[in-house]
Amino acid sequence: MTDNNNTRIDPKDQRAVRISKMEKLRAEGIDPYPPRIGEGRVTISGVLDDWDNLKQQLDDEHNVTKSGAIVRLAGRITAIRTHGKSIFLSIADGTGDFQLYIRKDIVADESFERANELDLGDFISAEGELFTTRTGEPTLLVQDWKIICKALLPLPEKYHGLTDPDLRLRQRYLDLLVNPEVRSNFLKRALIIKTIRKYLESEGYIELETPALTPLYGGAAAKPFTTHHNTLDMDLYLRIATELYLKRLIVGGFERVYEIGKVFRNEGIDRDHNPEFTLLELYEAYADYNRMMEIAEGILIACANDTARFVNDNIEKNAAGDDEAPYIVNKGDTVQLNYEGHALNIKPPFPRVRFLDIVKEKSGIDVMSATREELAKFFEDKGIDYDKKAPYWPLVDKLFSELVEPTLIEPTFVVDYPVGLSPLAKRKPDEPELTERFELFILGKEIANAFSELNDPLDQRKRMEAQIAQRAMGDEEAPNVLDEDFLTALEHGMPPTGGMGIGIGRLVTILAGAHALKEVVPFPLMRPI
Repeated sequence: MTDNNNTRIDPKDQRAVRISKMEKLRAEGIDPYPPRIGEGRVTISGVLDDWDNLKQQLDDEHNVTKSGAIVRLAGRITAIRTHGKSIFLSIADGTGDFQLYIRKDIVADESFERANELDLGDFISAEGELFTTRTGEPTLLVQDWKIICKALLPLPEKYHGLTDPDLRLRQRYLDLLVNPEVRSNFLKRALIIKTIRKYLESEGYIELETPALTPLYGGAAAKPFTTHHNTLDMDLYLRIATELYLKRLIVGGFERVYEIGKVFRNEGIDRDHNPEFTLLELYEAYADYNRMMEIAEGILIACANDTARFVNDNIEKNAAGDDEAPYIVNKGDTVQLNYEGHALNIKPPFPRVRFLDIVKEKSGIDVMSATREELAKFFEDKGIDYDKKAPYWPLVDKLFSELVEPTLIEPTFVVDYPVGLSPLAKRKPDEPELTERFELFILGKEIANAFSELNDPLDQRKRMEAQIAQRAMGDEEAPNVLDEDFLTALEHGMPPTGGMGIGIGRLVTILAGAHALKEVVPFPLMRPI
């Protein structure tokens, strides 16, 4: 094979072959990348959904059932089968797959010859009459077609061409093309976010945006990412939470606000963590953490129900095979979920256990009276790796994450955390060493974190100062400076408020039946090759 300059091309070099075809099209006056495809295009799903309503009549000459309907379809070529004077193509447009039939006696000779030059991955637009083949397959009898994008690289084989997990993440666009379950995960993610917005709006919440670049960071214990603004000549941080700005909105008179947005934490990457992730934070004036538990239950059951309906509507089966039941199903007022060997029911009200009680039950340690040395000895005796420089309360958090979290399979609220673990939560009136805080756990994963928010500005100042002192003792995730503007806002008065954060990625991972967070994140952070 040669190109237009009579240069020999190795047929194995598919890119070179395809470039040669592209140049041939240009030489014939055909733009392989036209700016538009023409009017009248319909989606494949639109045709298939209306297929039974199309008027059909038998055409004895071609031994097919013709509809009389003329349509224009467009999509990527996923299969090519040539039979002498006939070419069968399969195209996909994002809503479905459809067969095209190109006959030499119907299209012009040059058009048929160009069709023989098409490659897998090319995009084409085709107009023609719909008909049903002898085998009953809906098909477009092409009367006219044109190329709308020439693909220069081949697609991987559908079943064997893209199996390397690392490559699938780096070239997610190919992963989407050849692995339908990946596309399904992202559709579920979009559905879950839509459901959350619909639920919160039904509860009277307003979605507002807060800054992603901030002069200070706070609202969580995490290392920030630092950047620099040249014009103002000042260092800025990518936000680690939206909390402190949303609370300013409560001070400003909004009573129910939320934001679904990206936050950034300079932490490790594992099954449940990505440095950039999507977080829902919401705040409601004149509410407390009991109200937040109601909202958490409402959000979870709404998302679980919608996901189960999506799976049912798409007849989606779990990984065990087509003969198995879907991994998530609606059962009256309960959603049943089967996830990696665990069967659980999502049905409010979820059980509540106290932090101190569950930690003592699993470890035998009363964290309100133990010492740092006792915790360190416990970790060493159990062979648990820990930060030997960490202060007391981060070690308590480590104790909880190691011994308690993995046991919380059914949806469970862990409530009433010590003040040392909850610098922004309101103290319990009858137990001032504890706070009105809960975390919601499912399958050993923290899904939600919520407080009766601290609105005493003087108490808030003391706790923030204690956080800074913890940093001086070696806690690198503690803030290093007071947010004076936030404290000033509190001094103007914030009503009793309930607040909650929900990690969207973790919630989607569970409800989508995925193994890890990166499976439901379109483009997770990867180390450069």
